[in-house]
Amino acid sequence: MAQRGNILLTGAAGAIGRAVASLLSAAGERLILVDRNEPALEALARACPGAVALCADACNATQMSEACRTAAAGGLSAVILAAGIEGPVGFLEDGGEEAFDEVMTANVKSVWLGLKYSLPVMKQQRSGSIVALSSISGVMASPMLSSYAASKHAVVGLVRTAAREAAAFNVRVNALCPAPVESDMMRRIDAGLSAKAPERLGGAADAAKRVPMQRYATATEVAGAAAFLCSDASTYCNGTTFMVDGAISCR
Repeated sequence: MAQRGNILLTGAAGAIGRAVASLLSAAGERLILVDRNEPALEALARACPGAVALCADACNATQMSEACRTAAAGGLSAVILAAGIEGPVGFLEDGGEEAFDEVMTANVKSVWLGLKYSLPVMKQQRSGSIVALSSISGVMASPMLSSYAASKHAVVGLVRTAAREAAAFNVRVNALCPAPVESDMMRRIDAGLSAKAPERLGGAADAAKRVPMQRYATATEVAGAAAFLCSDASTYCNGTTFMVDGAISCR
């Protein structure tokens, strides 16, 4: 996959972020890795030759502005916005305001800031691809995960709006919507759902067998879709909700 410049990746130390970084690094891409988990970030950067590690908070405007400025030096080919959290598991009416705000900040504001500071660079150079991590929860209901679902629906709204605004500048913006992914986050979600509604899976620890493909996605499979959306193989994909869901949404 030939790229002209840098690729900025937020949430780099998460399961999907690590898989994306590994895949793109192996393809020879120049990576700017952003995460607030400094030890994990530094370890990842060491494993990705030539990668630059920026310990920064994707929800902080000043830090994201600086990260985009750093990535723009030499050209900004792509941005992958993968920072996010799952938030609390439980009925909507039982949720707390502080927890809701935390999820919206981590999952929506981080994407908004990534778009805000990368779009001007890409519009000026009249090229670029931005991929924002949404979720199957961005296009379908997610009982017991109302804050998470709200945030991921919001990501889709931001992506579609940005895509329409930037299309005339040859800048593409897409939402990547994975189904459950084998990860620590999904294990926490499954544990929380099982605790709140132990009957939901007939005693099963997770919902993998309810996926038509009978398993959760791997982070590498999601990374492959992100790489595709950043590449010249997807130059007419714009404003999409790109599903990586094992056929869950086929209902």
